[in-house]
Amino acid sequence: MELTTSTVIGNVMRKLVEEGVTDFDQIANAMQSLRDMQSREGLYSNDRYTEQGSDSQAVIITESSGKRRECILWCINHYLGLNRNPRVVARSKDIIEKFGTGAGTSAMSGGMNSLHKEIETRINSMVGKEQTLLFPTGYSANLGAISAIPGKNDLILFDHQSHASIIDGCKLSGKQWLAFKHNNVADLEAKLVRAEGKFQNVLVVVEAAYSMSGDLAPLKEITALKKKHKFYLYVDEAHTFGFYGAGGRGYCYEEGVTDEVDFIMSTLSKATASIGGFVATKKRYCTLMSWHANAYIFQACISPADAGAILASLDEIQGDPKLIQGLHEKTAYLRTSLVSAGFDLGTSQSPIIPIYVRDPKTLYEFGRSLYENGIFSVAVGFPAVKLSEGRLRFITNASHTYPQIDKTIAVLKEIGSKMGIIPRSGG
Repeated sequence: MELTTSTVIGNVMRKLVEEGVTDFDQIANAMQSLRDMQSREGLYSNDRYTEQGSDSQAVIITESSGKRRECILWCINHYLGLNRNPRVVARSKDIIEKFGTGAGTSAMSGGMNSLHKEIETRINSMVGKEQTLLFPTGYSANLGAISAIPGKNDLILFDHQSHASIIDGCKLSGKQWLAFKHNNVADLEAKLVRAEGKFQNVLVVVEAAYSMSGDLAPLKEITALKKKHKFYLYVDEAHTFGFYGAGGRGYCYEEGVTDEVDFIMSTLSKATASIGGFVATKKRYCTLMSWHANAYIFQACISPADAGAILASLDEIQGDPKLIQGLHEKTAYLRTSLVSAGFDLGTSQSPIIPIYVRDPKTLYEFGRSLYENGIFSVAVGFPAVKLSEGRLRFITNASHTYPQIDKTIAVLKEIGSKMGIIPRSGG
């Protein structure tokens, strides 16, 4: 296989296998060679990292060269900017003094403390469910819950654009699973009809907002299907909890469908600026998961400092409505400007704003040029998305200032026009 800087690194393994190359070392060497080649050309965005963690603006270091550049960051999911909030930081420091640094073991083995119970109680109240089960990460919440809920003769139906943690949960369950077309309620219903009488239970899994496209799920239409078909509904609110719905209760709450949703899941690493995940549902379902979800049984609990950050973030979210309002106003400002300039944003609706660049080589060159002009995001290519659907995501945070947004728009328009991504007359 001939490697060039325009070769998509995520496609190397598939192409080599197609050519009959299956030796582990040969595949790994080819991928390393391509990575080194792209790093030399400044096209490998994963070669870069922040010097002191995420913020709206940060110093980015390129690992291969050691070069440093101050950039406006657009790839971080701290939607409300609470990871730098002084009250959140102070709470974490205070918690370390009182609780120590780590939980030491899993919840089932005695690792749970009063902070964890307080988080569960707060979330119950926010999302309107009987009980919440707290997991160490959002990924493990999906992996653990989805693998544990289905029974022997059950079916899982999930949206085609679902996060890898959802798909891995389906695989780990060992049960039958099938994807339906993205946000396509008609396709979902057709698959529900075909499943009738063939399975004991059907679990439908969707995301409230999809991380790669920024699309919002048609939750009202999906829950309406429950009047005609019997199924359980699991909604991942990783990219909506904390900044949709009154007091950050989430998109299910905003859409008025909480009672029709059986399981509400979210990560705690995004709006609440920490780490962890939860599944809120009926008390008996939590009991079921706590005894069948290996990701819950065998993982150490969230550290005390991280738990403190979650609680402090929830205080900020529930105590300052302007925080959420500001995020959505900035998102609308950025989206409107990019659409006016002629960028392809797909059908995004949330603070995740993708700019689609269909040609892989152009995508990575676009990312490099933006970085060289002080704008940093990470190119999303195959296998995370289809080869023809590469994109750079611009994830709005409440901590982004309007001058930062204006600079970003100006740079995007200038470079996008030069590279033919938008018309020269755009904007």
